[in-house]
Parts: sequence; structure tokens; C-alpha cells
Amino acid sequence: MGLSARCHALVGALVLAAAGCGDGSVDPHHPGADLGTFRVEATRKTNTCGDSALGGAPATWSFELRLRRGDGVMYWDNGVEVIPGGLGADGQSFSFDTGIVVDMRAQGGAGLPPCSVARRDRASGTLDAEDDAFTGSLAYDFAPTQGSDCADLVTGEMPSFAALPCSMSYELDATRSVAPAP
Repeated sequence: MGLSARCHALVGALVLAAAGCGDGSVDPHHPGADLGTFRVEATRKTNTCGDSALGGAPATWSFELRLRRGDGVMYWDNGVEVIPGGLGADGQSFSFDTGIVVDMRAQGGAGLPPCSVARRDRASGTLDAEDDAFTGSLAYDFAPTQGSDCADLVTGEMPSFAALPCSMSYELDATRSVAPAP
């Protein structure tokens, strides 16, 4: 995997969250009550990683996700994995905190010191009273792991970041695009 692919992995990949085995009464692949599919518009608010970071993280982008609500848990299903998060006592506010570590030297890093970058993802939001829209925020924090020497990602011939550690944050505005499954 080349440096560019690893950078895109930092932007696009979320940690696979285990749903657990359960007692068979709940589908572990689709836990909670279905709230439907949401079309999310994300607008960048801050970026200390640089405008060309990770191949040029967009200022605006959109994506779809499915939300499901359980007892004290909100599930964020991006179509690849289901990520459990917190659900406020009001049943409308939610938050997620997850992360991934990417070896930036996986292949093609001969002669360079070890470098892994940890990405922390944090999202929070509040559903409207009808559960058909939400607003919120999404943030990505990037930092070399302990013992890593990632200076070339900032100062090399083809830098991936303007600085490390760094972060990006987005404002989210979402509307339900597909009704909940019956």
C-alpha cells in the first residue's frame, strides 16, 4: 500500500466495532431500532493539518449513514461497520468516539524510521423531535504514536500534513433520505 493509499485509509477508515454475540434475540449486525438512512452534509470548520493534508481533505462532502437506537446506545452504520456510541438521557443526543492506527511505512518505507499515525474520530449530534434530521459535529485528530518518527510526513518531499499532531473538524447537517425499515 503506497503512502497515498495509507493517507486515504486515515481519512476513510473507521475502527470496526464489535456488536457482541447476545442471546440470539437481537440481530448483532443490525442492533437497535432502525431510525432510517440519513444524507449527511459536512462542512469543514477547522483544519490544522493543512489544505493539502492527506491528498486534499475536502472543505465540504456528503455521505449516507444509517442510525439505530438501543437502550442507552446509538448505532452509526456507515454500510461497512456498525459503531456503537452514547445516547443521552433525552433519547435524542448522541456521541461517538473511535479510532484507528495506520502504519505509514507498511510498504515502501525502506530506510525510514518507524512511523504510525493514530486517528481519533469524534462525532456528536442531536436528532430533531421526529427523528428525521440531526445536526452535529465530526472531528478527526491525527498524532504519531509513541516511539514513531514521522517527521518526513510534515517536512518530506511530498508532505502529507502541514503539522503533526493536527486536527480537522466538520459541522454536520443531516436529513433522513430513507425511512426506517418496518
